[in-house]
Amino acid sequence: MKIAVAGKGGSGKTTIAGTLARLLARQGQQELLAIDADSNPNLALTLGIGREQAAALQPLPHEIVARITDGSGKSELVLAQPPPEIVRQHGMTGPDGVTLLLMGRVEHAGAG
Repeated sequence: MKIAVAGKGGSGKTTIAGTLARLLARQGQQELLAIDADSNPNLALTLGIGREQAAALQPLPHEIVARITDGSGKSELVLAQPPPEIVRQHGMTGPDGVTLLLMGRVEHAGAG
């Protein structure tokens, strides 16, 4: 099952996504993965991950995708590693068992 939460800024997307993920985990759902794709990521806090731990979580590196070109010159982007390995290397698991991946983070003004 895949669930995406979308809406305008300030509508509570992060709160809804994090709360839903934690509730599903508490009801026994296994291998829950939450992906924070917000330029101002706060999903870690909603998942119960502390501020210091959340600050240590690194965004997924660009190297997780590779461009391959076939004999006809057609190219496509593919994952450089199997998804479970990406989650193992780059994910952080919260207290309810939800694993978080971070897509990116604005590090300084003018970077977003």
